[in-house]
Parts: sequence; structure tokens; C-alpha cells
Amino acid sequence: MELDGLAGKVYKVTEWLMMIVVTNLLWFLFNMPIAYLTFMLLVVDDLREVMAFSVYILILVPFLFFPSTTAMFGTLRHKIINADDDTSILKLFITNWKANYVRSMLGGSIFTLLWIILVVDYFFFVNQVNENFMYVFMLIVFFLIVITLHFFSVTVHVHTKLFQAIKNAIIICFVNPLLTIIIGIISLVIIYCSFQITTFLIPFFLGSLIAYIAFYGFYRFFTKMVKTISITSEKVN
Repeated sequence: MELDGLAGKVYKVTEWLMMIVVTNLLWFLFNMPIAYLTFMLLVVDDLREVMAFSVYILILVPFLFFPSTTAMFGTLRHKIINADDDTSILKLFITNWKANYVRSMLGGSIFTLLWIILVVDYFFFVNQVNENFMYVFMLIVFFLIVITLHFFSVTVHVHTKLFQAIKNAIIICFVNPLLTIIIGIISLVIIYCSFQITTFLIPFFLGSLIAYIAFYGFYRFFTKMVKTISITSEKVN
């Protein structure tokens, strides 16, 4: 039975919040080792321990973070496109995790390497060359965050080879600057608020809220682009 009026709206909002919370809890659970190591990284003072925990995290990221994040994107994609489907979130998450694990792990290895290079270059250029390079790297970080998010969206929505998916993520990032700016700013605001204001909500909203916004924006752009290409093709024919 479908509810109307205020009761219907409240029900939809509650259902949406439940989807966000449950998906994020699963994502957080799959990333528990990384979350624990990150916490330890923040509380230790010894440089050797900091380096050790950082290495452990970097090793685990391609194997845990990227597959689980892809599963999260796949779950939210299914719920966005098939709003009336009552398939359980747990089943969707596990299915997407299994289906995309190898691809996500390989893509995660590439992106992890890119982030390592970026961090190393940041410390070298800012500390050894000129501190004004900090602003250049901040811009690069902004775009790399959005490209990484687009990679997850492309992976769960488009059947392409790995390097083509990365290429598509880069193209979408620069072809639609407005979408890039919106997704990037909202993601950074969510991350900032999660770690500085509402830390206790990280297990419930951090990942899934960013993923929902990122995929929703990607999906609208992708759908519009496909329609435009289809209309242009019909006119040519």
C-alpha cells in the first residue's frame, strides 16, 4: 500500500536514510582494518610507527577500500535506478563486491600509486622548491578526488575495460566542469564536517552520502549524454 501526502513523504525520507545508513555501515565494516589502522596512525607519536601504519594502510587500500567502495556505489546505483526493487541492501552489496572485486583491486592499485606519487611530490615541491606549490597540489587533489569518484560510477554502470574506465572518468571530470565542482565541493564539505564536527556519524553517513551524490550526478550526466548522442544519430540517419 502506497502512502500519500505527508505520511508518504516521511516514509520515503525514512527509507532513503535507512538505505544510506545500512550501506555505509556495510562499507565501514568491510573497511574496519583500515579504520583501525587510521585511528592508530592518529594517536601514535613515534615517526617509525607513523610510517609503519601508513604502509599497512596503503597495502590494504586496493584490497579492501576500493572493492568495498565499488560495492557501495553498485548498491546505491541499483537503488537509484530501481527505486521500487525490494532486494536487500546486504545482498546487493555482497553481489557487487564479488562481481567487481578483481577489477576494483587492480584499479585501486593504480589510483593508490597515483596518490602516493602525489603526496611525495607535494612534500618535495612544497618543502624543497616553493611553498606556493601547495595551491597547485590542492587543485590536483580536488580533481583526483572527483576522478576517483567517477571511476567508481563508471565501473558499476558501464561495461568497459579497466583503462577505458579510468580514461572515461578523466574525460567526464573535465568535460563537465560544473558537475566536477559540485561533486568535489560537496564531497570535501562532507569529509570536513565528518571529521571536524560530527565524527560519531562517520560509520553511518560518510561514504554512502558522498557515493550517492557522486553517482546521482554522474547518472544524470550520463543519461543526458546518451540521449543527446541518440538524437544526433537519428538526425544524421
